[in-house]
Amino acid sequence: MVGADPILEPDAVIREVSPALWLTLSSLGRALRQPASFLPLQTAEARGTTFNATIGQITDGRGGAVPLPTMAAALAGLDEAERSRAFLYSSVKGFPDLRRLWREWQRRGVRAEIPSSLPMVTVGTTQALALAAKLVVAEGRKVVLPAPLRDADRELFKVRLGAEAIPCDCCQGGSFDPAAVSRILAELPDGEPAVVVLEFPREDTGYEPKSRERTTFCWALASAAERRPVVAIVDDTWEGLGTPSTSLFWGLIGLHPNLVPLKVDGAEGQLGFAGGRIGFLTFPFEPESPITVALESKLKMLLRAEVGSPSAASQVLLLQALQARVQGICTPPQLLGQSP
Repeated sequence: MVGADPILEPDAVIREVSPALWLTLSSLGRALRQPASFLPLQTAEARGTTFNATIGQITDGRGGAVPLPTMAAALAGLDEAERSRAFLYSSVKGFPDLRRLWREWQRRGVRAEIPSSLPMVTVGTTQALALAAKLVVAEGRKVVLPAPLRDADRELFKVRLGAEAIPCDCCQGGSFDPAAVSRILAELPDGEPAVVVLEFPREDTGYEPKSRERTTFCWALASAAERRPVVAIVDDTWEGLGTPSTSLFWGLIGLHPNLVPLKVDGAEGQLGFAGGRIGFLTFPFEPESPITVALESKLKMLLRAEVGSPSAASQVLLLQALQARVQGICTPPQLLGQSP
């Protein structure tokens, strides 16, 4: 449907731009909708009244936060504007400036013509993975997962989503097998959508494929997509700090129309900010493109239903630390809760 509104008609937009992604969406993924006017009812009812007594964040009448003194002291190292920002609600998708800066950080060494959205902020990489999974994992869907199967993956994919988990060890015998996932997919009925979860470096071993192995793996997965839609959730929680980025996400974008990668990453692994619980979910489409807006509108509803919005205080701290990192300055330890 040409010209469909990505907020009011997200399914039409997704179906037109990426038929493979549309076919892979779960029943929940298809049902998610953002209201035309995304404003909490309580706030809407209070507008224009003489006395606004709704329960929510406390401000000074000029938009500034009014924190308790003991809470303000905990963030005394921030200037007044940043400290106020840390005590107010974040937008559901996260701070726009943090999203832009994390995108810049993600794309170190990535060619400009390779598309990627502004990453959505989540409560840790675990929630980013769960949001991606809920979008595309229907009950009974085949999901190829890293072996040995982690307890967290078993609980998310098998227990909560009812998927058929297929463990795959690409690193048997200490060597990397680029075709291991493709062989598993080849055994599934033609046309049946599948989801693949990739994790490099591996959490249990730290193993990461070499450059040539990554290229071979990406093309093998693209070949498997000839016979079915494949969504590859690339879990980059433990991606290193090197330049360029070593994520498989970039190599998978645009290889085949039936192959759609989603990127999960965050500050807990890459910057050692585990306590901040800041993760990101990124789509392989340009920022503000219709399909990006459509996907964000769906996942924004799911994120709001689960946590409301991500932590503003953690985003303020990460933003300052990331600005220092991107500018090539050593990250101030006190911003990430480390000892000097």
